[in-house]
Amino acid sequence: MLESMTFQTDHLQAETLDRTRPGLHEEIMALFTDKVSRFLPPDCGQLRTQDDVEQWLDRRLNLGSIVRLTRAGELAGYLFVFPEAAAQYRIGYVIAEPYWGKGLATEAMQGLIKHLTHSAPQVQFIAGIDPVNAASRKVLEKLGFGYDHTQAEIDYYVLEASQ
Repeated sequence: MLESMTFQTDHLQAETLDRTRPGLHEEIMALFTDKVSRFLPPDCGQLRTQDDVEQWLDRRLNLGSIVRLTRAGELAGYLFVFPEAAAQYRIGYVIAEPYWGKGLATEAMQGLIKHLTHSAPQVQFIAGIDPVNAASRKVLEKLGFGYDHTQAEIDYYVLEASQ
């Protein structure tokens, strides 16, 4: 498990998800609309009950951390950080639909990369996307990720970052 994370970008506040936060289950169910979930793992589109959300949280938090993103106090999305090996992370994001097209995915991922790179001289980041998700591909390319391989119908991109 990663240490608690807190950082800010120009427009976002990011902090490790507090699983005891009042209203968290409803917040997650409201965020993962069909439109938001369409390019995400199948279980992200099936968050209809509190039990669904609990199981979804269990699966992700057993692998790593979830970082809650807010803008002006409102939920803007989540970042996902899964350590793979020493100085290697699988990362991802989901942005709430009202915030699409505003550059917040790129900004959030830049902040996360900067935060995780701060404590290691060299870090490798891995991100997987649905090949038809052009918007996420553009975000990764803007961040400097390069295509690495396709596996199980997911395109994987890699970024080598240093302090």
